[in-house]
Amino acid sequence: MILQVAEYQTFIVLHDMKIAVRTLGIFSIAFLCPTFAETVDTTTIKEIWESTVLYNNPSENGLKKFAITGRLHGDYENFDESDQGSINGFSWRRFRTGFKASLFGNLNVKAEADLNLNKPEPLYNRLTDAHISGTFGDGLKIIVGKQAASFTLDGSTSSNKLIAIERGKIADNLWFSKRFFSGVTISGKHGRWEYLSGWFSGDGGPEFNDVFSTGHFTLLSMGYNLSERFGMDKALIRFDFVKQDEDPSNATSKNKNVISLVSKLEKNKRHLWTDLTVGDGYAGQPDLFGLQFMPFYDLTDKTQAVLRYTHLKSSGGNTIRLGKYEKSLVLGKGNKASEYYCGINHYFYGHKLKWQNGIQYTEMKASGSGSGYKGWGFTSAVRISW
Repeated sequence: MILQVAEYQTFIVLHDMKIAVRTLGIFSIAFLCPTFAETVDTTTIKEIWESTVLYNNPSENGLKKFAITGRLHGDYENFDESDQGSINGFSWRRFRTGFKASLFGNLNVKAEADLNLNKPEPLYNRLTDAHISGTFGDGLKIIVGKQAASFTLDGSTSSNKLIAIERGKIADNLWFSKRFFSGVTISGKHGRWEYLSGWFSGDGGPEFNDVFSTGHFTLLSMGYNLSERFGMDKALIRFDFVKQDEDPSNATSKNKNVISLVSKLEKNKRHLWTDLTVGDGYAGQPDLFGLQFMPFYDLTDKTQAVLRYTHLKSSGGNTIRLGKYEKSLVLGKGNKASEYYCGINHYFYGHKLKWQNGIQYTEMKASGSGSGYKGWGFTSAVRISW
């Protein structure tokens, strides 16, 4: 039995690698030959994505559909800090592989593993999504198992669908960047309302071993779409609230309460997404305040220009963390930070195959003996998901 499971896991990984290699080949040709890029989404790319569905028979009473899932994200990064020098190079940002299956009675099963392609010893990192879900009347959905804790603007957005290359510093500091926790959520839509409530274990472990060994947190999210009133394609205003146990063993940010006010305004080619988030610290962590303002514009049906401004401020000491690549230059934390981002996205096949380029300037101040930061960064990223 163990051998059969291992063989099946190997098959999924090899199948995902085959999809990734074929897609990277298409991406490279499209990059070198723009004329080819105009037709790529209606020919070979569509066939590649359809090949992820290994079985599909909706009339079956048992297994209705089985598909391979995954994502492959790669970055070229070049960051320079005024005092600490620079870093540059290519790295695999994410590689996940798994499956999703549709069963009888609107029951679904999904499981994905995060793998380390940069230092594959060991290759396996952790489970990400690993849950059972069911869909019921009026769009009600219940998920049980390991899943994302969806709050704040960037924290509630899949890494496959981020508009800027990386999540902003609100997510780095006020969202739970472990992201995947064991829990139960109930979500759905009713008219112009959308809602989500959940209970989660705070362990954030790679599997399910430590589910009851730490505190827990609860999440409530409520949104309303005002598009008709304002004459827009979308005018979503959403309120997120998180309350967690003050347990120092939680694998979360040390905020006993997090409140986030998110808006998504869209009309024709113009978009404006915002986030105002505050966190009530515990275990010696000061309170945090964060503001994010992100307008973006569709230059064509495939190309998009993005601007983003993020500001974070601490009520006390140095508690603000820098972004992924900035931390390679400065490990310390600060008490005030601002980030300015400008980017261009090109969508070859929607969010499933896109090329993102962004330049950013970050300035962080620190009190006392803390380490400040002042520097520029450039990232060119390919995002593939299936």
